[in-house]
Amino acid sequence: MSVSSDPTANPAGAAPAEASPPLATPPAVAKPAGATAVGAPPAGAAPAAVPSEVGADERTIVLSEDLHARPASALAQTAAAFTSALTLSYGSRTVDVRSVLSLMGLGATSGQSVTLRATGDDAAEALTALASVLGA
Repeated sequence: MSVSSDPTANPAGAAPAEASPPLATPPAVAKPAGATAVGAPPAGAAPAAVPSEVGADERTIVLSEDLHARPASALAQTAAAFTSALTLSYGSRTVDVRSVLSLMGLGATSGQSVTLRATGDDAAEALTALASVLGA
């Protein structure tokens, strides 16, 4: 018995393999006139309103200790009590105050300045509470 090196050869007694049909491409769907990308406003529409800065506030604080796990956790827990959008900036990075890992990832250390920003109905109260957690 000889062995064939042809990969398409059928072994003796095997049923011939059926070829699979070629993959069909979906039909092209025509866009209606004036259609834009998903999420984009229709052509000629006024730009979306920019959220107002009503209830926005910020404070720059000099850290009294490194922003490691314990103070980051205390900040996130305090932030959870407020509805305002809360961020902390250090250097060129800005993170959500509710994320412990993001806060720790900033690498902010004692003696460095950070900026707390709050936007929302309870922004002033949130900044006061967060600043007290940071020792300001």
